[in-house]
This record gives sequence, structure tokens and C-alpha cells, in this order.
Amino acid sequence: MSTSTSTIETCLAGPLALEIVWNGDTVAGLKLSWAEGKSLELRTPAGEAVQAALARYVAGEGCHWPELPYAWDGTTEFTRQVLTELAKVPAGQKVSYGWLAARVGRPKAARAIGRVMANNRFPLIFPCHRVVGTSGALTGFGPGIDMKQYLLELEGAA
Repeated sequence: MSTSTSTIETCLAGPLALEIVWNGDTVAGLKLSWAEGKSLELRTPAGEAVQAALARYVAGEGCHWPELPYAWDGTTEFTRQVLTELAKVPAGQKVSYGWLAARVGRPKAARAIGRVMANNRFPLIFPCHRVVGTSGALTGFGPGIDMKQYLLELEGAA
């Protein structure tokens, strides 16, 4: 894509919809939701690659998300560090906010990790649904706790 206007592609697989919000040539954000009422709308090779990855993910075939040109503008170095570490957490594994804080060298920053998860512009690909409370409780998730539960069950982690 070569324009500077925002466009949206919609990927669908099973009950999930993943909308890719493009701002010119970069991904400004992803929106994860239930697929009901949405229709498939692909415009780019990157969108087609995400669609294929989402279909594999929902089919339980594992998932290797394609590299995308993320728009990191307005994102702190701490946020990028946390999301980069989060992307290493394999499907089927849950981690706590405290665990993730320790992994990025800030063991007392569990609340800050929670803020990063709450503001994650790239859910599913940077899998904030795998982060749970210390007791294993499913805590906040933008698309809803029912979606978080579904994703964890899909991955065999629930």
C-alpha cells in the first residue's frame, strides 16, 4: 500500500475476526472481535498472509504470524520490550504479569505490565490473552473475558 490514508482489512476464521488497521504502509493496530456480522475483506498480500495464519490458528494447527510493518509511533521503549518478550510466550502457555515484569528486568512492575496489556494495539499477534493474574485468574482483556477464555481453550491452556 502506498497511500497515507487509513484502510481496514478484515480477516475471518471460525468465530474470530481480526481487523488490520493500516495507516499508509504500516499497521496502526489490530482489532480482535467475534466474527458475527463481519465479512471477509482483504486488500493486500499482508492481509492474505494474516488470513491464512488466523485460519491455521483457529484450526488448531499452531500459528506463525507473518512479519508486519507495525507502527510503533507513540510507543515507549518499555512497551516495545514487553510486547517483544510477550511474543516469545508459546501458544498454550499462560504467564503472570509479575513473570513478564521479571522477564523484562522490572520485577516490581506488574502494574505497568497490566497497563501495557490494556493498551496493546496488536492483540493476538502480541498475545496479551496469555497473561493472567498470579493466581491464574483471567483478568482484563479488551475483547472480553469470554474471548480470552476461548483463545486459551483453543490453545489448550485453559
